[in-house]
Amino acid sequence: MRRALVLAAAVAVLAPAGSAGAQCTPSLAWHTTRYKPVVTRARIPLDRRLGTGVIIRCGVPRAAQVVPRVSVYAIRGVRPRVALALRPAKPVLYVSNATPTAAERRVLDRLRAR
Repeated sequence: MRRALVLAAAVAVLAPAGSAGAQCTPSLAWHTTRYKPVVTRARIPLDRRLGTGVIIRCGVPRAAQVVPRVSVYAIRGVRPRVALALRPAKPVLYVSNATPTAAERRVLDRLRAR
C-alpha cells in the first residue's frame, strides 16, 4: 500500500506540463475558507498574526500529501475572510471569493497595482 502511494506521488510530480494538474495553483485554507495567491509588488500592510493555515498543493493525492502549516497574518484595512498574507519578511497575498467592501476593494486594488 505504501509503495502504491509513493508511486502515485511520483507519477503526479512527473506528469507532463500539459496535464490538468499543471493548471492548478496551490491554495491556502484557513478556518474553512480557501484563498488563492495573488501577485503583488506593493508592500503589504500586515497586522496581527491570526494563527496557522494549510497550503493545499495540486497534483499530489491526499493520502500522500504532507500538509505544510504556515503562519497567517491579517492585512490592515481588510477583513481576514476577504484576504490574508503569509511571511512577514516578504509577504505573499492570498484572496478569497468573499465580496470585499468598497474600502477593502481600494486596499486590494492598491496592493494589486491596478
